[in-house]
Amino acid sequence: AVLMLGATNPEGALLYITAYTLGFAVPFFVMAFFIGKVKWIVTYANVMMKIGGGMMIVTGILLYTNQMTKITAFFIRLFGGFTGF
Repeated sequence: AVLMLGATNPEGALLYITAYTLGFAVPFFVMAFFIGKVKWIVTYANVMMKIGGGMMIVTGILLYTNQMTKITAFFIRLFGGFTGF
């Protein structure tokens, strides 16, 4: 989406890609900086990894069986749809 936006508006392409890259990278840098200071993350890292892995497996199964569309439709009905920012 960012590349398409940059392609349709070449003057702002560098700004869009820079903002996208920073928005993606900054949380990882912040987490890496504070990981040693937040002991509960280190304590429960193994549990969090297993929960995250389980969520990835469930998401993969939902995508494979084409059930993700039903979940998406449920959330659209629940929250009234999303029209963008």
